[in-house]
Amino acid sequence: MSFTDWSRETTLAPVPLSSRAARHFVADWCIAEGVIGDVVDTLLLLTAEVVTNAVLHGRSDVSLRVGRVGSRVRIAVGDENTRLPMRRESDPEALNGRGIALVEALADAHGVEVDPLGKTVWFDVATALAPVRSARASA
Repeated sequence: MSFTDWSRETTLAPVPLSSRAARHFVADWCIAEGVIGDVVDTLLLLTAEVVTNAVLHGRSDVSLRVGRVGSRVRIAVGDENTRLPMRRESDPEALNGRGIALVEALADAHGVEVDPLGKTVWFDVATALAPVRSARASA
């Protein structure tokens, strides 16, 4: 599934702090676009998980894009590693290994696009929209 109508994009360094930068990037976009409610928490959690995976396993710069697909927000995270993400059964006390399971559980749609230069993991989350003025006024 190809999507080309991205409203914002950025490139992140392959460092652990990029997860935090990604959450701020998506939060700022949500405020500007009037996306409100619990869906924002879901977007931020899934973004952090997918960016963390790209940093740990992609070992390259990470591209982050955000846009709309109808009433859904689409987040796409790309890296230069063509190895596909795999869902793992993890130890319940482990601090990692749950990213793909969270995407599967919380996203309304998700997938991976692979090309010779790497892969892009994307997910969609249904949104609640507020008038842009009220979203900006409360920020």
